[in-house]
Amino acid sequence: MKVDVVIKNGKVFTPLGLLDAGIAIEEEKIIAIAKDPHLPDADKTIDAQGNLVIPGGIDVHVHMEGGGEETLAAIAGGTTMIMTFAWVNGTLRKSFEDTKERCEKNSSIDFSLHAGIGGGVGEEVFDSYPSLVKEGISSIKHTMAAGGGFDSSSKGTENWFIVESFKRIKEANGIASTHAENKEIITYLEEKIKKAGRGDTLAQAESRPRISEDEAISRMIVFARDIGIPLHILHVASGNAANFIKRAKIDGLPVTGETCPHYLFFTQDDFEKFGPYIQFTPCLKFKSDRETLWKNLADGSMDIVATDHCNIPKSNKEKGWKDIWDGVLAGAPGVETRLMLMMSEGVNKGRISLERFVDACCTRPAKIFGMYPKKGAIQIGSDADIVIIDQRKELEIKADKLHQLCGYTPFEGWRIRGVPILTMAKGKVMMEEGKVWGEPGWGKFVPRKVPELSSDDIV
Repeated sequence: MKVDVVIKNGKVFTPLGLLDAGIAIEEEKIIAIAKDPHLPDADKTIDAQGNLVIPGGIDVHVHMEGGGEETLAAIAGGTTMIMTFAWVNGTLRKSFEDTKERCEKNSSIDFSLHAGIGGGVGEEVFDSYPSLVKEGISSIKHTMAAGGGFDSSSKGTENWFIVESFKRIKEANGIASTHAENKEIITYLEEKIKKAGRGDTLAQAESRPRISEDEAISRMIVFARDIGIPLHILHVASGNAANFIKRAKIDGLPVTGETCPHYLFFTQDDFEKFGPYIQFTPCLKFKSDRETLWKNLADGSMDIVATDHCNIPKSNKEKGWKDIWDGVLAGAPGVETRLMLMMSEGVNKGRISLERFVDACCTRPAKIFGMYPKKGAIQIGSDADIVIIDQRKELEIKADKLHQLCGYTPFEGWRIRGVPILTMAKGKVMMEEGKVWGEPGWGKFVPRKVPELSSDDIV
């Protein structure tokens, strides 16, 4: 028997642990994991040279609604699947169909979609939930306070709307997710700070204090608990909020959370140097929050690391040095640097274990969002989404060497150790030793359902 591809001489991370083994691939799937002498012949043989072989990275929070060239950045960084958003555009149904069509045409890696709702929508949006969940877009995001806050009368963010939405998600057997900040606190403080004449980046952060995130996350946990639905908290920046999620898990609730590299590496102390380039919503917090996020990530109570990747033009960010309220968008690119940063600063510096690294960046995202074991694992029958990482290789992060399109990175000049050297998506090599290529349309929509999470998955 001759197969399409064999990867040999690797340290393969499997659900059973780290194995000195190789992998056989046929028709986009993993068909065997065995010692090298027992692997079949292949049309293509890849020598992993003793390096780490892991499942492809899954970034469940990116803003890449058009697919396209930004998936090359994902490939370059070892990410083989993304989840982006179908935002309300007329109806959720139309948004889903339009976004799916664009991504299927342009994406070089597999993708799935969250439904996204926020200010300005009405109850008619609920009618789309059953059909969307049935077709595999099972997670619905509630944006409680976007950049600049919402007018307090805006529909789609009020408590009654969120509660009713959660009830309808439960009826459809979906999962709720949320960008959780208290819009009333933010709106009041933003107006007060603007009247004082402040337009610096710290002013924007002070308009979105930790309590606005803490209160909103605790409220969403209460809603989800009483209604009885799974809840995923997006981009957690607050250490207090991280502990609220931990407490919910101890209580047996199906509540999960994600944080992002920028919250693990930056604090408000860095605004003076980086200014608008590290402006996010939720905003950066303090050293104590960063320490708690690392601690909870290490023990698994903070489930995953996503990026909230945004391709915001450099020209837009530059305006923030003069006035952060001048239409400056919150967010930054991150899909290309996620795995290398977490390997270098997480695993290699002893902040998290190798097991937690793979779990947080590859496996648990697939479990939470209903794609496992098709995605997120190296095991027989899984898609051949595979990344080889050289844990000893060093490089300096430079924006002009990255494939992200906006021309900057918050991590400019960082020297790291532990770099993806090969990325394979469904059995096709698309990055090797820094050379990246893609095949638009190779990526397909992956329908999902809400999984039955075990206690091991939520605690």
